[in-house]
Amino acid sequence: MPSSISNSKSINDKNRYNQSYYNEDFNREIPNHNWLMLALLSVGLFALLLAGWEGYWRTQGVQAGYINSNSLWAIERRKVGKNSVIFTGSSRMLFNLQTDIWQQQTGIKPIQLSLEGTTPLSVLEDLADDDNFQGTVFAGVAPGLFFSGFEYRQQALKTHLQEAPSQWLGQQLAMLIEPHLSFLSPDFALFTILKRQAWPERKDISRDLEVRKLMVMSQDRNTQMWDKVVNDQEYRKLAIKIWMQGFKPIEELPDEKKQKSRQNRNKQIERAVAVTRKMQKKGATLIFVRMPSQGFYTMEEGMYNPKADTWDVLLSKTGAPGIHFQDYPDLSKYTLPEHSHLAADDAKIFTKDFIGIYQNLTGKINLGTLSAQ
Repeated sequence: MPSSISNSKSINDKNRYNQSYYNEDFNREIPNHNWLMLALLSVGLFALLLAGWEGYWRTQGVQAGYINSNSLWAIERRKVGKNSVIFTGSSRMLFNLQTDIWQQQTGIKPIQLSLEGTTPLSVLEDLADDDNFQGTVFAGVAPGLFFSGFEYRQQALKTHLQEAPSQWLGQQLAMLIEPHLSFLSPDFALFTILKRQAWPERKDISRDLEVRKLMVMSQDRNTQMWDKVVNDQEYRKLAIKIWMQGFKPIEELPDEKKQKSRQNRNKQIERAVAVTRKMQKKGATLIFVRMPSQGFYTMEEGMYNPKADTWDVLLSKTGAPGIHFQDYPDLSKYTLPEHSHLAADDAKIFTKDFIGIYQNLTGKINLGTLSAQ
């Protein structure tokens, strides 16, 4: 066992060492450099690398645009007023109805609240609960999303309801630079690019391809298909391949899963019924819209969500008006590059045709003052 004398000696030695260490003069001479020149060189090198990275993506046809963030959606949601015209749904409503064309044709600027990969039912429920809204909502019905209740972008609605000041400020700053730098698109982030490289396959582990860039968005969320999808055949094939991955014929599903799917479908229709009643009670108008689809989606949607079991039941139970592309030659005459969305030029014509069909359907001219009467 160590004695108290040895412990005392050890402590005293340590104290003497610390006193000597901290009393010593440690003045360090700063190298004699031209710091201003070094700072300018660093900034110049950064700017050169940034310009090179941006230039590379520009040569690949990448267009700068606003990022489809939750906060950008929240900005549009806050614009909703008493007689607003609103588009909501999934990506087909986002791509196909052009807000600028709508404004040119009707004098009313609609609000784009569609969210890709997401049922519109939660947004509709939010609008139905908004006592200040009595306008018109066009709600897209993409069968695989609407009748499953799938919500890929549900966080957008939460951001509208609970956006932190830091989120708001970050969005304001982002909007200053996003329309000028194409590489800011999430699809071209460095780690995203590294992730989708052809890494060695691991046994018994499959890796789904993530959806690639398909659109260019404006500050008001007006959205058009990226022209690379239209003009680049290989890129277009890749988009279709991504849509098709994971598909199984319905016959291969166990009966239990098919029954659960039917029950969930009925649940979503009941949600739509409740929303429609709330809308009508407060004097708002809800119109369901079935946007065009082709190729793989014609087969898949017909297999899993037949029109007679979904769309027809939805309109019958809600009593709401609906526009289905198959019922109108002017809405079904287009070729969809990747089977699901309209090309930018076609979307402009489609919007004009859609307005004409809706005016004929309702007998209304001023779309900004529609209400359930």
